[in-house]
Amino acid sequence: MPDSITITKAPIGGRYVVTFEPRSISWPSLEFRAHGEAMRCAEARRQVHGWPIEDKTGEGRTNG
Repeated sequence: MPDSITITKAPIGGRYVVTFEPRSISWPSLEFRAHGEAMRCAEARRQVHGWPIEDKTGEGRTNG
């Protein structure tokens, strides 16, 4: 089971990637067009599972 959620910028295409750490096949990374969409996804998972969010994009917040 993941211990945290990380939001990063995709290297190509201007998208945002939500990754569940540690990575596993059962929890794949998800890609979004907008930072707000990525944050809403991460926040929904945080509310359900209690995993902290680390936003490495510089556009949001870090939530421990």
